[in-house]
Amino acid sequence: MKTIFTLTCLFFILSVTGQQFMEKEVEMEKLNGTLSIPDAKTHTAILLIAGSGPTDRNGNNALGFMNNSLKMVAQELSKAGYAVLRTDKRGIAASKGAVEDQTNLRFEHFVEDAKNWLNFLNQEGYKKLIIAGHSQGSLVGMIAAQDNERVVGFISIAGLAEDAGEAIVRQLGAQSPVLAEDARVNIDSMKAGYTVKKFNPYLVSIFGPAIQPFLKSYISYSPTEEIKKLDIPILIINGTTDIQIEVSQANSLKKACPNADLLIIDAMNHVLKDAPADPAANMATYNNPELPLSDGLITGMITFIKKL
Repeated sequence: MKTIFTLTCLFFILSVTGQQFMEKEVEMEKLNGTLSIPDAKTHTAILLIAGSGPTDRNGNNALGFMNNSLKMVAQELSKAGYAVLRTDKRGIAASKGAVEDQTNLRFEHFVEDAKNWLNFLNQEGYKKLIIAGHSQGSLVGMIAAQDNERVVGFISIAGLAEDAGEAIVRQLGAQSPVLAEDARVNIDSMKAGYTVKKFNPYLVSIFGPAIQPFLKSYISYSPTEEIKKLDIPILIINGTTDIQIEVSQANSLKKACPNADLLIIDAMNHVLKDAPADPAANMATYNNPELPLSDGLITGMITFIKKL
């Protein structure tokens, strides 16, 4: 499929501590994003890929959570002199029009979109590309990075090591053993190639007819297998108070790829902010855009990028 790139004429100039940078809105075949460009010329660009669910380019979502985590990451990296592209996923926010029928959406569409955004960055003149994927975006990024000579580094931020089906069963187990058991039967059936027609009504948001085709494609990928296919430098990041993706997941990715760098940030949660382990207090940070990013996140990423 031929990819056509168009840019809108909307520009923002931001004065920040460190370098100044400009932000411009970009569009690619009904997909939309924001490209942060530092004033100082750079040949390095970072593609920042958002996580699962209705999460937009800024790390916010339609469920009412606004924390601006990914926006903050992008802008901090641009202060350091790097171009950063963050995008709304297919079917989400300004990219909603890219999905006409949700039943036709597959995980592979996200991977293909990431590859096309990498091509876009290359056409913009960036010859040294880095992928940073958060949560589900970690798996998207590690697949998109494969066999692309322009991609010189990969950063996994709060990424799963187990496949998404195992994660669903595990997370449900912490809430309800009965639901977890039901989910296990459904996940195993889907992995065997079957369509699940009967499921617990409490699990309709996971196994409903509209979402099931996407889930079936998603759970077919194992992050620990995909990361082994990369022959570029890798940085694996996780926080000790991430109640969605535990540190054990980062350790498993590291075990699968021993040459990768591992950065565990004390007190950082899933939205990359300092948070206590208490679930209620932890979740409260998901809707507080005033909280800064956890110390060590940006410096860790920059240290890694400078070595590439």
